[in-house]
Amino acid sequence: MKRLVAILMAAGLLGGCGLFSSARNVAPPAKLKPFHARLKVTRVWSHDTGNGTGGYDLVLRPARVGGTIYVANENGVVAAYKARDGHKLWRRHLKAQITAGAAAGHGLVVVATRRGRVLALKANTGANAWTAQAPSEVVAAPVIASHGVYVASLDGHVTAFGLTHGRQLWMAAHTHPALTLFLTARPTYATGVLYEGYANGELVALRTTNGERLWTSAVAQPRGGDAVERLIDLAHPLYTQDIVYVDGYHGAVAALAAHSGRILWGRPLSSYRSMALGGQALYVVTAHSRVMALANASGGTLWTQKALLNRRLGSPALAGPAVVVGDLAGYTQWLSRRTGELVARKRVGEGAIRAAPLVASVGGHKGRPYVFVLTTTGRLTALNFRPVRP
Repeated sequence: MKRLVAILMAAGLLGGCGLFSSARNVAPPAKLKPFHARLKVTRVWSHDTGNGTGGYDLVLRPARVGGTIYVANENGVVAAYKARDGHKLWRRHLKAQITAGAAAGHGLVVVATRRGRVLALKANTGANAWTAQAPSEVVAAPVIASHGVYVASLDGHVTAFGLTHGRQLWMAAHTHPALTLFLTARPTYATGVLYEGYANGELVALRTTNGERLWTSAVAQPRGGDAVERLIDLAHPLYTQDIVYVDGYHGAVAALAAHSGRILWGRPLSSYRSMALGGQALYVVTAHSRVMALANASGGTLWTQKALLNRRLGSPALAGPAVVVGDLAGYTQWLSRRTGELVARKRVGEGAIRAAPLVASVGGHKGRPYVFVLTTTGRLTALNFRPVRP
C-alpha cells in the first residue's frame, strides 16, 4: 500500500510537468472547432455502470466475449450486458477496490484489486470461480489465455495462475523503478509468449508455460536529471506477424522482432497510451495529444493531426475507416485512417475517456460494428456509425 501512495503522489508531481494539468505554462486543451462530418455516429444504448475509476488515474476498459460485454468499476461492481441491446445479464458487488480489469475469456471474467487480489468469476453467471493473490498492487488488466491467467503487478512481477483453480503456476521478477506513471503495461499474449513492457524502457518476452525469459530488449534508455524526466513506462505492446510494437513516455515508438527482441526501427516519440494497429499503419497518441499514423515497415510519418492538442486523449481504436479516440470531456473524436482529418464527433458523457474504445461486430445495424466506450465516471455507451450521404 505504501508503494501505491508513492505512485499516486508521483502522479500529482507529473501533473506539474504537463501531463495531467495546466500548471507551469502548459497550453490549455484545444478548443473544438467545426469540421465537415463524413460519418454519422449514433448512440445505440447507454448505461450508468457505477462510479467508474472513482477519481483515480486508472484505465478500466470493457471486455467482450461473443455477444456479451463485461465491465468493472473501482468500487467493486462487475457487470455483464448483452452487447446488441444493452440488456443487463448479471451484476456482482465484490466489496473490493477494483483497479484492473475486466478481462474475459475461457469462461471467466477476471479483475484485480488495490491489494493485489485476483478475482475470477464465471462469465455466464458472475458466480465466484476462484481467488488468488498477486505480490503487489495491480493496475493493468489481466490476460486470459489457454495456459492460464497472467497478471502484471506494480513491483515488476508477472504471475501465472491456473485457469480452473487459480493456483500459482509461476512468477517472473523484473527490476522495476521506484517511480512510475501508475501505468503498468498489460502483457500481450501471442503464440505461447507473453510480451511485457516496463517503466525502465525494457521489453521482456516470457514463455507462458513456465515463465522462462526468452529475451530482454532495451527499447529506450532513461535520460534526464530527475526521476520524473527519466520515466519511460512502456505501454501495452502490440503483436502481429512476428513483430512487436511498443511505445513509452519519454521513450520511443519501436518495432521489434518477436523471436529475438532485435529493434527493427524506432522513433523518439513520447506516449503513455496504447497504440492501434491496422493495415500498413500504426496509430499513436503522443503525450500532448497529437494523433499520428506511422508506417508499419519503417516508422515514417504518414500524417499528424494537431487539432486535439492537450485534450488528454485516451488510447485509440480502429472502427471501419476511422481512428476513434476519447478525450478529457467525454467526446469521441473520429479521424480518417487515411488522412487524419476529423470525420465525426460524438459526446457520450461528462467523464474522461482513457481506455481504448472496444470495437466489435455484434450483429448490429447492417452488419456495421459497434463501438463501446467507457468513461471514467462509469458511463458505458454503444455507438454505431455510417457514412454521411452527400
